[in-house]
Amino acid sequence: MKTVNSLSGGKTSSYIAVHYPADIEVFALCCIDCHNAGATIDKRMKQMVNDRLQKYCSHYPEFVATSEDPKVLKVIFDLEQRIGREIIWLRGMGWEEMIRRKRAIPNRTKRFCTTVLKMQPIFEFLYSYHELPVRMRIGYRYDEQERALRFTENFKFAYMAEWQERSCRWINRWQDIHWRVGEFPLIEDRITHYDIKRYWQDKGIDFPEDSNCLNCFWKAPAQLRKNFDTCPPVMWWSAIQEDLQGNTFKDKMSLSSISRLPLQLDFFYGTGSGCQAGFCTD
Repeated sequence: MKTVNSLSGGKTSSYIAVHYPADIEVFALCCIDCHNAGATIDKRMKQMVNDRLQKYCSHYPEFVATSEDPKVLKVIFDLEQRIGREIIWLRGMGWEEMIRRKRAIPNRTKRFCTTVLKMQPIFEFLYSYHELPVRMRIGYRYDEQERALRFTENFKFAYMAEWQERSCRWINRWQDIHWRVGEFPLIEDRITHYDIKRYWQDKGIDFPEDSNCLNCFWKAPAQLRKNFDTCPPVMWWSAIQEDLQGNTFKDKMSLSSISRLPLQLDFFYGTGSGCQAGFCTD
């Protein structure tokens, strides 16, 4: 059974890549297929990312933007140099196609974004090129071990489609596939956030101030407000999507209204998001 490190570009998963080498190092990038959202990403970096995505994801659109802090792109390249092993870059459908298909903005009641943007491309890659199941390492620390209880090992996969004459449409046939066995080395070795922060403080890698998608509905309004200053193209693109869809990421506030809030000076920024789907961590 092959081992897989699922990387996010944050300090925790990068710590796993350094200290727990795996057969496969994989990074799934959340993409926005709109040039305006990637206005702060230089052309050379976009080309480098496209060169990596071309290997396994050439059937998807050209990379132009990401919903994550653009710093994560350089982090993955720097991390690859540090560990001396290839990191496989993957992507799934972009945000626009996901919103169109789901007819919704991701929020607390419709938590499909990580499954579509992260889990599905990793599953499809492993399903196509490797034998399942794999042993997958996820960056859950000793100080957040309750998250391991929500880890899922099966994936619902549309393995074929049939044409129905009566309804004149295609019908998917679904199968539950056991694709991974969870491993949580940081919990087993009692590694906490303090240990990881101390390790990276002198290693010269410039990690994003806020990890994972900048517009994530799990983030506090104060963090979302800060992200309007950190990466305005992504946040304003997200605010426009709310207006177009007629729905919001947060339960009671739109991103436009959050953008008008004052910065909260006593808020502890950069805590990332605690995505419940089994992938995101800082």
